[in-house]
Amino acid sequence: MTILIGLLSPLSIGLADHIGTNVSRRGRLLAAVLSIYVFTLLSTLILAIWRGGSPTAFDLVLGSCSGVSSGMGLIQLYRGYTTRGTGIVAPVAAVTGAVVPIGVDAIVSGLPSMVVGSGLVVGLIGVWLIGAKDTGAGRDLIAIRHGLISGFMFGVTSTLLGLTGDDAGIWPVVPGRVVAVAFVLALILIRREEVRPHRGAIPRTIMVGMLGGIGLGTFTLAAQVNLAVAGLFFQMSFGVTVLFQVIFSGERTTRIQQVGFAVATVALALIILG
Repeated sequence: MTILIGLLSPLSIGLADHIGTNVSRRGRLLAAVLSIYVFTLLSTLILAIWRGGSPTAFDLVLGSCSGVSSGMGLIQLYRGYTTRGTGIVAPVAAVTGAVVPIGVDAIVSGLPSMVVGSGLVVGLIGVWLIGAKDTGAGRDLIAIRHGLISGFMFGVTSTLLGLTGDDAGIWPVVPGRVVAVAFVLALILIRREEVRPHRGAIPRTIMVGMLGGIGLGTFTLAAQVNLAVAGLFFQMSFGVTVLFQVIFSGERTTRIQQVGFAVATVALALIILG
């Protein structure tokens, strides 16, 4: 059940990032992110009420801190996607983001079994291959920086949510979204930018926000059981984004990406068997 719940996270977040990247390319990046987070807050609140739970004050503090890291991560990710492309940003962010919760889980809970550990390593390789879109691209230090920062921030986000108690349910995500909204709004006011995204982009930011809420909620439930595995699934959303770009935007996959999807499937099988 944990595996099935965890798989909903990359599917939802991957589709959300696919749509969100297209929205942010129209301009007013911070306004688009703000709108997305408002509707993510709404969707996570609905899910939290439906799921129930008894979060402690510490759980809510962890969730609140995750709002800052996720806000910084999403801004860096979309900025990297829109200015440098996905070819370098995506694999760097994916691997960086997966390493953080895996390392923390190893410290807190001990090393995983040999089979699960092998699955995690193979999964990291698969995530990298899926994101390796521009095989002939040179070293782009700006893209690498965007990938490292966004990946680290997403890794911190997933770690903080994963450290919440099993009885907390999805409630820790709610204060995190409140903090994220306040954080992005503060940036907009400081920079004196537009608060509202382009009118035609609002329906899509609603869709992205709702999908993002589902993704964060299901990830939190899975991470409360196994942070390392859920963290890897969370980073597989980059591969799902590529897949949706192929399906809906007509982009072609490279042979390396096709190998990456196969490797990720093997990793999933190892984790399930473990």
